[in-house]
Amino acid sequence: MRAMRLVEVNKPLKMMDVEIPKVKGNEVLVKVEAAGVCHSDVHMRQGRVGPLRIVEDLRLRLPITLGHEIAGRVVEVGENVEGFNKGDLVAVNPWEGDGTCYYCKAGEEQMCDRPLWLGISIDGGYAEYVKVTHYKYLYKLKNLTAVEAAPLTCSGITTYRAVREASVDPSKTLVIVGAGGGLGTMAVQIAKAMTGATVIGVDIRDEALEAAKRAGADYVVDGRKNPVQEIKTLTGGKGADAIIDLNNSEKTLSVYPYALAKNGRYVMIGLYGGELKILSPIIIFNWVKFVGSQVGNNMDFLGVLTLAEKGKIKPMVTKMMKLEEANEALDNLENARVTGRQVLVP
Repeated sequence: MRAMRLVEVNKPLKMMDVEIPKVKGNEVLVKVEAAGVCHSDVHMRQGRVGPLRIVEDLRLRLPITLGHEIAGRVVEVGENVEGFNKGDLVAVNPWEGDGTCYYCKAGEEQMCDRPLWLGISIDGGYAEYVKVTHYKYLYKLKNLTAVEAAPLTCSGITTYRAVREASVDPSKTLVIVGAGGGLGTMAVQIAKAMTGATVIGVDIRDEALEAAKRAGADYVVDGRKNPVQEIKTLTGGKGADAIIDLNNSEKTLSVYPYALAKNGRYVMIGLYGGELKILSPIIIFNWVKFVGSQVGNNMDFLGVLTLAEKGKIKPMVTKMMKLEEANEALDNLENARVTGRQVLVP
């Protein structure tokens, strides 16, 4: 089968011919019909997440087939698989655990000590076929196409969990930094569908601000101007009850914590590698909380797919490309030439 593989960091992915995986036991083979392009794939190709090197520091192995936002058709099942048959259209939860550690047993398999993350620690969906380690990580699609479902498996599940971590309700205001991108447009929709909170979308490109508006943000703020003052004005001087930072660059972390209200929560998702620098008395006197949030568990996966199946949220897919165009898609993302989500169709 054809697969776009990362062979060497900071170099383009290579189209390679590799064997179709064999499955057994609880495993399932899926023919990929759609693979979303995530900024984490850009970090993988760059070979680092902020200052952390993916090989030397994170112990990830190369070569590897990238791609973790996956949907497609079941083509083969192991002998222990139940409830799934050949031909089923499924979305794949890529945040898989080995099932043995404390976190897996507690239901937080995305925190596994030995994670089996598709496209990151094991081969993923930038290929014609992908092997899923256990059928429990599949969701049988009813109302969604593969292209619509694929981005939900990362941009959806990640922001669904982040909105839960933000812990807001209709009386609260939530700020989303990076609201016009693939994760941002999902975060806006999910926040509106789940919480009823007032949502303020922040971005630094005109087209991204328009995308945040289309996603349903109550207000948008141009981060190139004076965003903290604008957020304070929109909240009557109080500040935001929660902020979801989808960048976590030096630029965002040096600005947006100061837009928090008392008892506010700052949910950190982005992997740009910025350093958080804030005086501890400010944190203490204002009772603010900083929370790390990466992806989500199987319940978060179920939750976001259910919202989408009911038509309450929909990924903003702005470009569909061929598998061999994966490097171009990554270039687009790396150089901020895209809003919403790009999806590869093998």
